[in-house]
Amino acid sequence: MSEWNAIDKNPATRAIAVGSRLYQLHDTGAVFRFTGPAMTGWEQLDRNPLTAAIAANDTDLYQMHETGALFVLGPDAAPFTGWQAIDANPMTAGIAASADRLYQRHQTGAIFRYTGTPLSGWELLDRNPATVAIAAGGHDLYQLHETGAIFRYTGTPLTGWEQLDRNPATVAIAAGANKLFQLHETGAIFRYTGTPLTGWEQLDRNPATVAIAATGGELYQLHETGATFRYTGTPFTGWSTMGQTPTPASDTWCTAIAASHPPDLFVDIVFQLAGFGPILEFRE
Repeated sequence: MSEWNAIDKNPATRAIAVGSRLYQLHDTGAVFRFTGPAMTGWEQLDRNPLTAAIAANDTDLYQMHETGALFVLGPDAAPFTGWQAIDANPMTAGIAASADRLYQRHQTGAIFRYTGTPLSGWELLDRNPATVAIAAGGHDLYQLHETGAIFRYTGTPLTGWEQLDRNPATVAIAAGANKLFQLHETGAIFRYTGTPLTGWEQLDRNPATVAIAATGGELYQLHETGATFRYTGTPFTGWSTMGQTPTPASDTWCTAIAASHPPDLFVDIVFQLAGFGPILEFRE
């Protein structure tokens, strides 16, 4: 029977990132890559106290410093010494990575795509001060405004943004390969079906929902109790329980859910950071 299994229990863990591999960030700035087995199979990649966030795509791992500086560690790069600086902008507020791409969001709402040349290779895609979050899935990029409006990048910098929704209840978005989902403050979850503004199908409406995650074509939700569910295809009733995790989610705990579809496996792997420390893995 499938169940959640702890693969680390370090109270210093504050964030996880999933690409083709699983990574974790400690409150000391230390970064680790999971190599297996559980508990002992973590390779340290860096230990910079300035590190504030990490993100991963299919090939690379990125870290953002509290100064706004960005660094990349390639798949064959050496731990500690193999990090390459790719930007040094103090306005950087967040990063998102997917497939072979990296994006950054500035405090001003500006969005940039990394084109491959360290420091100078950043293409401005938008500069809207209402932007509060970005999400990447496959080769698609989305942005969420403080008004709840959602936009998809269509390929032309600055002007190439198609509005998909404008609901003030929207608090989060999640993207998978050719899939976009949104979470409302009520716990309602919607899937984009392809028609701007009207093309949103409601999948659930549970007020206990606090987070969603997507990978490939799969969607997952996390409840404040720590319970996790996978969407199986039928709105409202089509949610398969993945069991109760040991640690309930709350505003005072660092809780996250992420999913990966490794190319050498035919199943998704779901990870959860349950509170400060425990990292849990679920395989069906």
